[in-house]
Parts: sequence; structure tokens; C-alpha cells
Amino acid sequence: MSTAMTSSDILIIDDNPDMIHLLGKLLTEHGHQVRAAKDSDKALKIATSNPPELFLLDIEMPGMDGFDLCVELKKNEELQDVPVIFVSGHEQQDHKIRAFEVGGVDYIVKPIHAGELLSRVNNHVELYRLRKDLEVQVEAKTREVEETLTALRVLMTQQQQDSKEAEKTILNNINNLVIPYAERLQKTTLNEHQRSIVDMLIANLKQVSESLINNHELLEMKLTPVEIQVANLIKEGKQTKEIASLLNLSDLTISTHRKNIRRKLNIKDRKLSLNAYLSSL
Repeated sequence: MSTAMTSSDILIIDDNPDMIHLLGKLLTEHGHQVRAAKDSDKALKIATSNPPELFLLDIEMPGMDGFDLCVELKKNEELQDVPVIFVSGHEQQDHKIRAFEVGGVDYIVKPIHAGELLSRVNNHVELYRLRKDLEVQVEAKTREVEETLTALRVLMTQQQQDSKEAEKTILNNINNLVIPYAERLQKTTLNEHQRSIVDMLIANLKQVSESLINNHELLEMKLTPVEIQVANLIKEGKQTKEIASLLNLSDLTISTHRKNIRRKLNIKDRKLSLNAYLSSL
């Protein structure tokens, strides 16, 4: 990254007016916009009202020092990503370590060398801008993905609903129109070949009907509301007496409902447990 870049907004925080003048003159001569604050409280007010793109922060200041101010800046959601370069007259290792621990991105020792300062300022501002641009792109892509997923969910839900409605229509037509007509036809005078065809037709229609009934919503079409309650309790493993007590019905009534459920679900194998069959749906 070069020392030449478009103008950036820099906030200098230093209690020394001469240092503010020196840094400000150097930066403005190279196209940067500079604001300044002589103490931490003033710096916080300026930064929170209009965040800069970089802080040049002195360590030793009256009241809140640079380390504590950096901690406060990092607590603010709008300021926490703005790079902080510490500018100090101290070269002690513990000062440098502390600067990075509180969130600083760089540490410049006074006296200031113009080329070094400009290079570091430009590098960190450019990195900050690249990161912000990347965040914007990620947010935009995330919104696109979320919108696509939402559209897919809506489409899938609609397709599922359309499929269920189609299955319901088919089941209703088979059970209420086609099978009854075929059964009436079965009772008419037919030769052996015709009867065989009708028998095969009815068997195939009932097989299709039974496969559609495996859908729980279609199952509800076949059963009355009370039968659905009984079926759900059977599925939970409840016995006849328990179901009768829960629904405030007689044992005989529950037994009748069980028989009706088996008949409507076309369960012909008496050895097949109704609980096992319902649990498989």
C-alpha cells in the first residue's frame, strides 16, 4: 500500500497543542481531513457524534489516559473497528504491549518521521475501508441468500400444498366416485372376463387409495373427528379402557370406533396391530 491515497478523516487526540499542529499540518498537506481533541472526554464526544476513519492517540494525557480511552472506544459499536495508532514518546516494551492489548493497531514513537507516519496512517485507513467494504458486500450477499431461501421456502410450501390438494382430490374421486361406480358395475350381469377386469380395477383403485391414506392429513379425511382422537390415542399406546376414560365414552363405543378405523383404513389382517399400523404412518 502506498502513502498516496484519497482523503481520510483522522482524529488526533493529544494534550500538546504543538504535537496537534505538527501532525495536523503533515496530514493536511497530504490531503487528509484532520480533527483534534486535547483530552479524552472531548475526543469521545467528537468521535461518537461523527466517527473518524482513524485515531492518532497520545498515551499520557490528564484525566483518562490513552490506554483507558482506547478501551472506551472499543466498547462503542460504531467506533470499535476504527483503527487506533498510539503516538508516544515512550519506547518501553510494556507500553507497546499494553497498547496492543487494549485494541491498538500500531505504535509510533516520537519524534515523528513524516514518511513512516503517512505510510502507517494510509495503510491502516485502507485496511479499514477494505474491511468495511467487505462487510457491506457480505451483508448484501447474506440478504440475497436469505431472500432466495425465503422464496424457495414459499415455493416448496406452495408445491407441497398443491400436492396435498391434488392428492385429496384424487382420493376423494377414487373413494366417492370411481370405486362406488365400479362396485355397482361389479353387481351387474358380467361374463367371466368382464368380471375379472372389474375385480382387478377395484383392487388397483383400493391400492392407490390406501397408499394416499398413508399421508396423515389424508387420513383425517377418512375418519370422523372422534375417530381421529381415538386413532391418536391408540398411536400413543393407550388401551380401550384408557381411551374410554379420557374421552368419557363407553368401552363398547371405543371398540366400535376401533373397528370402524380398521375398516376405513382397509386393514384386513386381524393379526396386524392397529397401534403398529398407525405408528407407521
